[in-house]
This record gives sequence, C-alpha cells and structure tokens, in this order.
Amino acid sequence: MSAAPPPSRSAFPPPAPAGATPPATRPLVLFIAILAVAAVAVGGTLHRVGPAVDSPRLAAAVGLACFAVLADLLTYRLPGGGLGSVALIPFLAIILVSPEWTAVAAVAAAAAVTNLACRRPLVKLAFNVAQTSLSAGLAALVYRAAGGRPLGLLPAPELLGWETAVAGLALLAAFVVVNTGAVSGVLSITEGRRVVGVWRANTLSTAPYFVFAGPLAFGLGWVYLQLGPLGAIVAAVPVLGIRQLYATTLRLQAANRELAGTTLQLRRTNRELLEFMVKALEARDPYTSGHSRRVADVATVIARSLELGPAQIERVRVAALLHDVGKIHESFAPILSKPGALTDEEWGLLRTHPSLGADLVATLSDLRDLVGPVRHHHERWDGRGYPDGLAGDSIPLAARIIALADTLDAMLSDRPYRTALTADEVRREFRRHSGTQFDPVLCERVLTPRVWGQLFPADVRQAATAR
Repeated sequence: MSAAPPPSRSAFPPPAPAGATPPATRPLVLFIAILAVAAVAVGGTLHRVGPAVDSPRLAAAVGLACFAVLADLLTYRLPGGGLGSVALIPFLAIILVSPEWTAVAAVAAAAAVTNLACRRPLVKLAFNVAQTSLSAGLAALVYRAAGGRPLGLLPAPELLGWETAVAGLALLAAFVVVNTGAVSGVLSITEGRRVVGVWRANTLSTAPYFVFAGPLAFGLGWVYLQLGPLGAIVAAVPVLGIRQLYATTLRLQAANRELAGTTLQLRRTNRELLEFMVKALEARDPYTSGHSRRVADVATVIARSLELGPAQIERVRVAALLHDVGKIHESFAPILSKPGALTDEEWGLLRTHPSLGADLVATLSDLRDLVGPVRHHHERWDGRGYPDGLAGDSIPLAARIIALADTLDAMLSDRPYRTALTADEVRREFRRHSGTQFDPVLCERVLTPRVWGQLFPADVRQAATAR
C-alpha cells in the first residue's frame, strides 16, 4: 500500500506562544456542545438500526483504534494552521470493518487517549473527541445508506464491486466534509478568521491525498481481518513513511513561501528606494521634475514594441529611471538650478553625469547589469556622443532606447530658452536625426502608428479625424 497521507481531524494550532490554550468563549463551548450532542444522537441511531456486533468485528475495531492512536501522535502542521496526521486511514478502516455504534465508540476512545497522552487542555480534548465521533457516526450512516456492509461480511466477488466502491466513496466524502467543516469552524471561532478561508487553507492543499485515503483504509481493514494485528503493522509501515515525507514537504513549502514573500518585500523596498533617489535628484531641477519617470514610461513603451521579454522590459524601465542619477552629485547643483545658458565649462561638467551615474549604479550588485545603459545613454548612432564615443550596435540596446525616450521628453518640456515642441515637430526632429543621433531602426519603430499612438494618442486621433 502506498499513497500520500490525507489531513487529520486535529485542530487548535497554538497561536502564541506554542501550546497556548484557546480561550473557552461562549461560542466555542456552544459549538463543541452541539458537536457532542450530535455525536451521541448519531451513535444512538446506529445502535438502534444496526445489527448486533460480533466479537471479530469488535476486536478489529479496537485493534484499528490502537493504530489510530499511534498515527494521531505523529502530527504535522498544515498550511492553514491546523494539525494533520494519517489517523484518517485507520478511522475509515474502523467504519468499514464495523459500521455500527462501535465505530463511534472506537473513534471516540482513540481520540480521547491521544489527547490525554498529549496532555491537551480539556477544551481541545472535548472538541477532538466530539468532532471525530460525529464524523465517524455520520460516515457510518452514509455508508450503510449507500448499501455498504461490514468488510468482514462481504463475499469475495463484492469486495471490488461497484456497489462497494460507491458506498466507500460516500463514506469518505461524509467523514471528510464533517471533519474539515468542524475543524474550520472551531479555528474560525478561536482565531476570528472567515470559515471559508480557513477551510481552503487547510483542505485544498491536501485534497489530492483524499483520493488515496479510501483504498488505503479498505486495504488496512481487509489486511487486519485476514492477517491480524501483525500483518496490519507490516502493511502500515509504508503509510507511516509517506506521512513523514509529506510532513517534510509541507515544511519545505512553508519555507519557500516565506522566502518568496521576503524576496517580494525586498524588491518592493528596492523599487521605493530608487523612486526616492530619483525624486531627490529631480528636486534640484524644477525644469525636469518628473523627467526620469516619464523617460522610464516612454522607454517601457518602446521596449514592449520590440517584443522584449518581461524581465528585459523591466530592466530597461529601471535603467531609464536611473539614467540621470549621476546628477545627484553636489557639483551639479549650481548648474541644474541656473536659469540661463550654460558656459562651455559647465557643459563639460554636465557631460560627466553618465559616467558618474554608472559608477554609482555599479556599487549595487542588483543593478550592475544597468551600468552600460546608464553610462551610454548620451552616445550617438554616428559615434559623436559621450562619454566614450560608441557608435551603432556597439551602444547597448537599452541605452539606445533611453536616448530616444530622453530626447522625446526633453523636446516636450518647456525650457527657459524655448517652449515645448508639438507632436509634429517632434516627429520631424526624429526623422531628421534618424541614422545620425538615433538608431534608425528604433526611430522607425517609434514613428509607427502603433507606438506613436501610445505616445501621442491625441495626435493620432486628430489625424484619423482629418482623414
């Protein structure tokens, strides 16, 4: 027998500190009392309608209850906060072997022994005994109503028949629904969480393993009846091994989720720090406020039009956001705030900002791949740019994209020495400098109706209306 272990019926995860007892509030006590009364009523109904219990079935129920105690002592933490074990398998086997009031009694006894052995508080003991008893009793009633008979009374031809399979599935469904519903209800009460959310977190992650619980329980019950306790112990070893594997898998999944959350938080923090740095830079120059973010937006549009991958597009965006970060150096403050034209000396100093920005970006390991785009965003296609005089395809693609986006925003911004250009004037400037200042392929791509329409939607709409 081999399968992954299904979730168990334990509840009350320790909130804080570990092992803390949930408060016995009135709703909690009422909920447990309802479960207990319902379990007693279902057990009484089974006693009235069920056949007399013979000694072999009673002995098998007691023996399988001992298996359940052992399995229930080997619990593990579920993703939603509850506790899991493989005790569901022997519980189901008890019902299959003896679908009478004895199933309720055996399951209740196993739950009580487990909780007493673990020294769980009275409120936890009461809940676990009540809900497992109710789950077993209703599952036995459903099994009998679906035509199921005690496993030891089934003739060999019927063991693998459709009627037995349907009754077994009904038994499994009833036990799981009552079990997970009760556990989710009590966690909802004690933790103030929505019952549906608790049920999803505790149940959906383990749902695939319910498929194996029925066959395993069937096999465990049949082996116990045929070979006795020793044979059942041998058959149960693989199940306990899989339980350990599954518990380890859950711990690894929890660790991975925590790591993914930490990574996402670090990325968010890094992005906020970059935005803060850019705002600090732009605060020095009233004429370029918001410039870096607008350049990043335009560069993103161009990068998408080239059908680059999502990761590449994001790196272009970040590089564009940081393209002027070198201007944060104190020596640029007088130049950036100067209202008139710059002198040759001041222009010479200003042209050092790409290399200074690249040096600054290189100090951060997560941004080192952006050194090239930041350093070379003022290079020209004809090789007459700065700081290194690169030409053509030797200029990084991201730098060529940023050059276009940077120039576009500069042309659309008012300056002391000129007013902003119109969309038609920008188009003419791009055509005039294509192949000299700008990459001609990128220039042509920007001037296509699809990309131009994203940059100047109003201009495209006016042109369409004029036609």
